[in-house]
Amino acid sequence: MTATTRPRARAWTGTGLARERWHGYLFLLPVLLFLAAVIVLPLAHAFWTSLHRIRGLRSTFVGLANYFRVLEDDAFWHALKVSLGFVSVSVTLHMLLGLALALALNEIRVARTALRVVFLTPWMVSAAVGATIWLWLLEPQFGVVNYLLRAADIIDRPVAWLGEPGPAFAAVTAVEVWRGVPFVMLLMLAGLQTIPVEQYEAADIDGASTWQRFRWITLPNLKYLIVVASTLDIINVVRHYDIIGIMTAGGPAGATEVLPALLYNTAFRANRFGEAAAIGVLLLAMVLVFSILYLRATRIGRSDGDA
Repeated sequence: MTATTRPRARAWTGTGLARERWHGYLFLLPVLLFLAAVIVLPLAHAFWTSLHRIRGLRSTFVGLANYFRVLEDDAFWHALKVSLGFVSVSVTLHMLLGLALALALNEIRVARTALRVVFLTPWMVSAAVGATIWLWLLEPQFGVVNYLLRAADIIDRPVAWLGEPGPAFAAVTAVEVWRGVPFVMLLMLAGLQTIPVEQYEAADIDGASTWQRFRWITLPNLKYLIVVASTLDIINVVRHYDIIGIMTAGGPAGATEVLPALLYNTAFRANRFGEAAAIGVLLLAMVLVFSILYLRATRIGRSDGDA
């Protein structure tokens, strides 16, 4: 038996290794500079602004006074309450309707591609354009929504959808759901197509009902994807301003003033940029909490899937 000679491993020590490492850092340098310019510097400037009181071109260092002022303001807690309601209702409906549509589209065999394009259209339209379209549709006197409801004898007089607190919150939430459902539907549809057909065939042989197929095959296979999609959706919705900013600007009477709307109104209507920056930092902290939950949920989902 002849001995085989293996090629000698490259010696990753000494000046050669140090040179290779420096070459690697140099390749990363453009990306790091770009991230510093678009992420680190704006965040640092926002934090610096939150520690100052800005009057025109003058700024005075006030420490954490802006944070205390924001946390003592009832408007902040009201906006937080509205944000929690807006996010919880929107994300719940995103997940339920998105999953239902994905299940329906996964079973349909006729005009499947055309239906997918139709249901994806709200997601392809920008939030500003979608909000403007619904602003016209909900117009009290000439809007299509009031016209159709009066034609069907559901209402007897025009409803000011965006002029009263309850209808305004329902309207902006409905538009957010209209735009967000296609994203979840797309994720769920991709997940459904990865489930092995053999599992459903075995269930059919055992005489499983439709609910049992969904409960014991579809749902466990989509569990990890549902966790990821819902967490990403929460992070996305909690920082939304465009739809509410265009349709109600936080009104009427603060009924739709979520935290991003309060930030905008504090900065550009009340000219209190230091307090607005403090709101932004607090909002960022909340998003980071959701991000940590996302990473933990991802780890939990993987461990369950590997089991």
